[in-house]
Amino acid sequence: MQDRRKTRNYFPEPHFQFRFLRFLMIGSILQICATCAILYYFLRENYVVLVQYGGLEQDIQDILYRELRVLISLVSGTFIFYLAAVLILGIFFSHRIAGAIYATKRTIKAISEGKDEKLRFRNGDEFQDLVEGFNRMVSQLRASTENPPSVTSKN
Repeated sequence: MQDRRKTRNYFPEPHFQFRFLRFLMIGSILQICATCAILYYFLRENYVVLVQYGGLEQDIQDILYRELRVLISLVSGTFIFYLAAVLILGIFFSHRIAGAIYATKRTIKAISEGKDEKLRFRNGDEFQDLVEGFNRMVSQLRASTENPPSVTSKN
């Protein structure tokens, strides 16, 4: 017996998903850049004022500037981690939405080809309430085409 692992396609609707991820990442990057610029500006200004008017020795000035670089590095690292987390969560949630879209498209295509197909989503996919309404609509359409209402003529 072969033990085959089913591979997941995390991009069933790549056009939608990449557009979604691009929007998410650009928004996150803009937010990070604005936050970093504000932090850098105020921290740098405070350090310059402290060093220039504090009358500190060169060794202490060097230590303060080194601490500033470490602080900026830590903040940058935190934001890189944040971007990675946003990307991973974006892929996960877009997969849940795109899976539902893909299943709907596949089922509509099968029904239009005359196959007796029902819409099914995976557990956890979004729009679960759509499945019941869609399947009920298809059943009613089938029933109405199999048993068309009789038309009486008025003469």
